[in-house]
Amino acid sequence: MTLFIAIYAQTIPNRDTPPAKHGVQDLSNWDFNRQGLVVLDGEWEFYEGQMLEPADFKQGLGAVVPYISVPGTWKGDQTVGGVSKTGYGTYRLKVIVPVTDEVLGLKVRSIRMSHRLYINGKVEGSSGQPAADSLLHKPGNTPYTAFFLPKESEVEIVIQVANYVYVNGGIVNSIQLGLHQDITKMNSIQIGTDIAAVFILGMFGVYHLSFYFLGRREKTYLFSGLYLVTLLFNQMLFGEKLLQRLLPELPFAISYKLLDLSEFLSAAVIILFFCSIDMRLLTSRKMNLMLAPIVLYMAATLTLPYQVHSQIKPVFLFYIGIAAMYLLGRMIYLYSLNERDSSNRKELMLFIFGIVSLTAFLIDGILYTVNIVPTDLAGKVSILCFIAFINMLLAIRFANAYEKTEKLTQQLMVSNQRKDEFLTHTSHEIKTPLHGIMNMTSHLLVDEERNLTLKQKQNLWLIKDTSVKLSMLIHDLIDVTRLKHGELRLHLTVVDVRVVVQIVFDVLEFELLGKEVRLDNQVGSDVWVRADENRLRQIMYNLVHNAIKHTVKGTITVMSSVLDDTVSIFVEDTGTGISKAKQAAIFGYFEQFNQPIPQDGYTGMGVGLYISRKLVEQMEGDIRVDWSEVGQGTRMMFTLPSVAPIPFYRETAYTTSEPQRVTRDHLPLDILDQQGHTIMIVDDEASNIHILLNILKRHKYNVLTALSAKEAMVKIKQHPQVDLVVLDVMMPETSGIELCRILRGGYSILDLPILFTTVKDTSQDIAIGFRAGANDYVTKPFDAETLIARIQTLIAMKTAIQEAIRNEQAFHQAQIKPHFLYNALSSVISFCYTDGEKAAYLLTMLSQYLRYILDMDRSTLIVPLSRELELIHAYVEIERARFGERFEFVCDVDKSVRYYHIPSLCIQPFVENAIRHGLFEKEGYGKVTLKIDEGEGYIKVIIEDDGIGIPNDLLYQMSKGESPNVGIGIPNIRKRLDTIPGATLTFSSEMGTGTRVTMYLPASLNGLIP
Repeated sequence: MTLFIAIYAQTIPNRDTPPAKHGVQDLSNWDFNRQGLVVLDGEWEFYEGQMLEPADFKQGLGAVVPYISVPGTWKGDQTVGGVSKTGYGTYRLKVIVPVTDEVLGLKVRSIRMSHRLYINGKVEGSSGQPAADSLLHKPGNTPYTAFFLPKESEVEIVIQVANYVYVNGGIVNSIQLGLHQDITKMNSIQIGTDIAAVFILGMFGVYHLSFYFLGRREKTYLFSGLYLVTLLFNQMLFGEKLLQRLLPELPFAISYKLLDLSEFLSAAVIILFFCSIDMRLLTSRKMNLMLAPIVLYMAATLTLPYQVHSQIKPVFLFYIGIAAMYLLGRMIYLYSLNERDSSNRKELMLFIFGIVSLTAFLIDGILYTVNIVPTDLAGKVSILCFIAFINMLLAIRFANAYEKTEKLTQQLMVSNQRKDEFLTHTSHEIKTPLHGIMNMTSHLLVDEERNLTLKQKQNLWLIKDTSVKLSMLIHDLIDVTRLKHGELRLHLTVVDVRVVVQIVFDVLEFELLGKEVRLDNQVGSDVWVRADENRLRQIMYNLVHNAIKHTVKGTITVMSSVLDDTVSIFVEDTGTGISKAKQAAIFGYFEQFNQPIPQDGYTGMGVGLYISRKLVEQMEGDIRVDWSEVGQGTRMMFTLPSVAPIPFYRETAYTTSEPQRVTRDHLPLDILDQQGHTIMIVDDEASNIHILLNILKRHKYNVLTALSAKEAMVKIKQHPQVDLVVLDVMMPETSGIELCRILRGGYSILDLPILFTTVKDTSQDIAIGFRAGANDYVTKPFDAETLIARIQTLIAMKTAIQEAIRNEQAFHQAQIKPHFLYNALSSVISFCYTDGEKAAYLLTMLSQYLRYILDMDRSTLIVPLSRELELIHAYVEIERARFGERFEFVCDVDKSVRYYHIPSLCIQPFVENAIRHGLFEKEGYGKVTLKIDEGEGYIKVIIEDDGIGIPNDLLYQMSKGESPNVGIGIPNIRKRLDTIPGATLTFSSEMGTGTRVTMYLPASLNGLIP
């Protein structure tokens, strides 16, 4: 910092320079080599409103010569002797210098807002284009240096100046004169310090922003980085104006708008920065109010011309100064409140120093701009101090955060250790009653008095196998903790591999219920290894159980191979397989939790294969995926040291084997001989299915079982009368959530209630289930009474809704029949007086119709199509007998569809409507056509007439199902069809042309109408 100040001090001109008087500055006694630079301050000649060149002065301009103080801005006409703030004029100064053969130079910093420099009659520099006409004027105000060789002792300097865009014009800063080398050195230092400032601001700005984007995402670092970056742009546009030097073609308006935007944007960002460091500094409302004027001026800068918004810029700069003072006062106040908290006081002290440095930077910039101070050295030092204080502040906050993180880490480690201890102790506590259950079950299975039935023994074996499964899981949990702390101890002995495999097969046999999977033990009879027998069982259990979990059909085979002193054991299945990308990772600790867990996917605990790998490695073996193909199967392999067969151990192993198991035939688990409702159970755990079966049997339900979503879809198509689905959420391949969505594509929540069973009971998991279309859920392990109560409630709800629909439809159907009978009887009565033979014929048709009506069960909502056609025939004959040959009825029906079932009275009302309203309300002859065709899985019915047609407003109401003026028939038919999946009804009509009704019905309605 000291070196920087010393170097920069060399750019300060000597203020002992003799001032200019009456347009002449006498420097004849000035030693440029010893005394350095001079400033051309004092009284200059100034010719307002005249754009003069050096030649004009040689001709003479009159006796009265006006003078103006330089440096200085044009104050305006209101001041005595003042100059208009905008306009143009010419400056002139004669400088008397010692006679020398050295090159001299001038440093021009700021002349608003355009000028042209003449030295001894020659143009030596310019910025912008001054002109008497504002349309020809081009603003520009970029610093530069000009060099010349004085041939005489008198140097004439003429400067043409014009300003039409800024609040005031004039020579703002001192013009410096000196030797070539001094001017060059000064210029280099000033440009170099500006470049250094830009580099420092950019470096720290990127540093702070990287902390935000790559680190902790704290807004403090974001705002500090943005502030330093905006200062960087401000520095490039201010002082030596590096950006304008690099891009001389950059338009004046853009560069100066960027300057204003960077100034005010930096002010807004620094306010946000200060408020992010200490939230007590300003409330959100006060902060927004403080930022509002700054944002307003920025908006004006973007939208208004430069000459407009620059007029009000000083007011907003003054406002920023007031805001800075207010923030400083708030910081001092907060500092006084934190007398005891040393860390907060330290931060606030650095905070105060930072804003003081920032305020000094802003004040120095203003003073330098108006030439009150000769250099902007103080501002540059202030901004360096600001950066230093802010970095120290953030470093302290970072150190405090790191210290808190270390404390939290230590607390987390302690909590984790306590959790492991709790898990271990809890697991040991669970093992005691669990082993009691296993021992009591084994005792009952002995059945010395032969009191148990075959079914009871099967249930006891299920209890024992489930208990063993739970015991193995508890062992896994305990071993995870022991492995983490290096406390796992093995008891190596000689173990018969075949016996171990058979015991594991017996334990896991209950998992095969309902699956077409066979366990095949192909391990040789004399394969012995040196291992911990309990741990080897644990390894085999995990591998075989994993194979069962992912195998729906086929074989799970355990084989062995002996080579030298190593035994290789293979577990091969015909399941889903493992992709090559995941084969190396499945033995990792909680592998699936390293990936995002799908909300509806199947996830296990993730410790079984990890523990198996650790156990195999501790027994001097190796484990890996030997082969796997997606969709084909997997072969896992692990190795153990082999030993010679020992008969004593073999005999012991066989004598300690479990009691003889009851043989369980793999029969279908479905129950379809009950009179009650039908429930489908979908669960990949055979034990869960067995438990649910036992519960539902007691309540006389028919039960369908499925171990996968694919099997469930097959069975629900085979048995469409399913009343309820009990669905497990977590299943491999297709999850319960996905299966629920598939079912909802064909069944509504009223047609097929779905009850979720899940171990996940968080609100998020429950919400996912309901969004998928579930009606209810029950958490595992569930209470039998609770489960039955929920099942009964859902079935009762479905039954009640179906009954309500049936009653309503039967009511509407009952309304249709009297309507038809009234019309038919009216026709018969009219013929009794005119034509007895026709009346007799019509009575015959009517009696046939009544026979069908009276034979029809009102609760039966579907009838054969042939019966509906006979009703239509009877009606048409009645109308034809009554009205003679006024209309023609054409019936074109495929023979193949005559015995299909359709909703009762869904076609006849449309035929009646076409004859009575479509034809008889028009004059002349008419025609009605009924056409019924068979499609692929559907029946297409078309009723068409060439009658008067239907008005558009009524047709629109009928299309929406709102038909208040067409009686009860058509709305009733639409309402009934709306309850049939796949049924549609559409109308098309033109006035005076006719009407067409198109109806699509499923080819098979059995089970579709509730």
